[in-house]
Amino acid sequence: MPESSVQPGQLCCVTVSKWWYRVIIHRVINDQEVEVFYPDYGNLEVVRKSWLRFLKWCYLKLPAQAIPCSLAWVKPVEGTWCNAATLLFKKLCGSKLLVGIVDEYVNGILHLFLCDTSTEEDVYFHCVLRDGGCADVCGENIPSQGFKELNPSALYVQPSGKQENAELLE
Repeated sequence: MPESSVQPGQLCCVTVSKWWYRVIIHRVINDQEVEVFYPDYGNLEVVRKSWLRFLKWCYLKLPAQAIPCSLAWVKPVEGTWCNAATLLFKKLCGSKLLVGIVDEYVNGILHLFLCDTSTEEDVYFHCVLRDGGCADVCGENIPSQGFKELNPSALYVQPSGKQENAELLE
């Protein structure tokens, strides 16, 4: 891609380990690297600029597969999520299949309860975060401060009443 096209918000693709993925340039880090957002997976990653390519038109129109989500009924104890809460959440996710129970879909954010059912007793994430002193259970869904910074899909995925009409913002 020409340097003039390498800018935040640009939809393109990147090759990683011989596979191609749709990405949106999130920020330019330096002359060699950019941080990209994967709209079909919901994660950020730093990649080399030389790995970027323009995306074929037919793939530009596909809706993003990642959906902005938030844990239902919890809020951080101190106003923002601490490192301990983030680490605990990542540990709970730990490459396992989880059950998601939808509470509501409001303003483009899916609020859900997450549960690990792989053990004898079900493990609900909001309870573990509460018991670990990282979260307060509040019985309602309160948008996190800085949600767009924590969840980049909120920057790029347009909320829609119908999934088939969801499109990437340009």
